[in-house]
Amino acid sequence: MLKREQVEQQQEQLREQIALLPQNQRKRFYQLWQKQVKDPDSYAVLNYLLLAGLHHFYLGKWLRGAVNLVISILAILLVALGAGLLGLCLLVAITMVELPALFRSELIVLDYNNQQMQRLLEQVKST
Repeated sequence: MLKREQVEQQQEQLREQIALLPQNQRKRFYQLWQKQVKDPDSYAVLNYLLLAGLHHFYLGKWLRGAVNLVISILAILLVALGAGLLGLCLLVAITMVELPALFRSELIVLDYNNQQMQRLLEQVKST
């Protein structure tokens, strides 16, 4: 489980490494970074739609998003076709799995951005 202190400390360390880059590399880093940084508020808004898994797609977690989407559609179909109890159980199960992410949206996106920052930093240093 993510811990806020660790994620914030990692972010600070990455920022210090970026500040030490030569100016041309730092400029290149920020050009790339602007295209990849994710917004915690956007993630949270997409997460309000717990069932659809859109927040996973936003962070590029295609498999998990697709699983959420398929389960959600299946659950809705089951409810519509008369197997309401099974459909509702699926909806409750997926909600229970996704609910913690709703309350930890900011930390999840901060961690994601740190991972992207680390990857970009290594990419810029190698060029």
